[in-house]
Amino acid sequence: MSNNAVRPGPGAPRTWRFPRAIERVTGAGMRVILLPMPSRPIASVQMLFGGGAAGERPEESGLSALLARLLTEGTEHHDADGLIEAGELLGASIGAESGWESLTVGAGAPVSRLAGVFDLMAEIALTPRIPEADVERLKALRLAAIKQAHASPRSRAVDALSAALYAPEAAYSRPFAGTADGVARITRDQVVARHQEILRTGTPTLVLAGDINVDAAFALIEASRLSEISAGGGTWGRGEPDRAAPASPALSAAPLVKVLDRPGSVQSEIRIGRIGRSRLDANHHAALVYAEIIGGLFGSRLNRVLREEKGYTYGAGARFDLRRGHGPFMAGTAVETGVTAPALAEARRQLATMQSAPPTDEELTEARDYLCGTFPLRFGTATPVASMAAALTVLGLSPDEPDHFRERVAAVDRAAIALIADELAASAEQIVIVGDAAAITGPLEAEGFAVQVEADGAASA
Repeated sequence: MSNNAVRPGPGAPRTWRFPRAIERVTGAGMRVILLPMPSRPIASVQMLFGGGAAGERPEESGLSALLARLLTEGTEHHDADGLIEAGELLGASIGAESGWESLTVGAGAPVSRLAGVFDLMAEIALTPRIPEADVERLKALRLAAIKQAHASPRSRAVDALSAALYAPEAAYSRPFAGTADGVARITRDQVVARHQEILRTGTPTLVLAGDINVDAAFALIEASRLSEISAGGGTWGRGEPDRAAPASPALSAAPLVKVLDRPGSVQSEIRIGRIGRSRLDANHHAALVYAEIIGGLFGSRLNRVLREEKGYTYGAGARFDLRRGHGPFMAGTAVETGVTAPALAEARRQLATMQSAPPTDEELTEARDYLCGTFPLRFGTATPVASMAAALTVLGLSPDEPDHFRERVAAVDRAAIALIADELAASAEQIVIVGDAAAITGPLEAEGFAVQVEADGAASA
């Protein structure tokens, strides 16, 4: 073989399309989205209701997540163990979960067993028992999980930064699964009332992906107990697009660093944040490219400098959390206590370069190629396909939007990146560090930061 042989370059991306969505409406008015996927015998079913954490008041924080947990703790026909056994007899895994915008009852099951799965899902959604003992037991489990998350500097830093970015009344200032204060106040009556609310309001949607015959699958849905679920009065995607309260006022003095004191800590968890983008923004593809360049790829600016050049950390990154409302943009890393101040200063310098030093051709190409190349790899099975269609539905977007992802990412240019950088820079910056205040306060002040130290004793995650 010749030593002059040239390694072949990458070929042109193959044509790819998201599975075709076919929509029907049941006699009771429930929207059904069917996504045929030949040779995928394990189907994924997701039944979507309104009632996510974005609409919760501070005093009911965690209510939707607790309801989701309770739905599979027993129904009018099965206790918790009976539900598990009924699912296993169908070869199915069935569960429920809540997010920012919806509550979902979902299942993965063989296509040949869907009739029984539909009935079991309807039973879970329509007739949960919600006994007082289970409410208190699951509240205790959630409070223990909050305490455990509070013990993790990484989780604590993320939660504290969210609380700093958004006003206290904004849902985005809190974890979507609830705060300790909110969860402790939840009563069984509140859970029952929330369940009835989600059944009578909004428009439920059923998403089904797998190796299905559309007509046969829809007939099974109509013949099952799912036909008892009727449409409410609302539609997905309406209402105020950004329910997050505004950020704190822009800082005009020295950058403020909130230090959550962990005496004796050998590492510091650093988080830098601003209010970011909405998933509904037409320019959100540019935000994805921006994030890869600054803190997503291994060769991103943050990771290259903080890890490879300075040796401060094993890894640094940044990302947008794209929600219906304007979710946060967060950059972060964990460093040895002694280099906390220079690491923070360098991270802020690198973040600022997206305004002062536009992306190079190489950076743009690498970020766009990565996003375009990896996107189709997510959708080899029915579960991620159904999950994507469900997420789009909740946002009021079309299920065929993934077809346009690669072309829109490929079209992102420097002007689009500059717009993202300018809008981020106009948002108030917040900085949180979880670490040893006695060791890091002096060096931080020497770097020009104003430092506010707080004891990290009260669990508020």
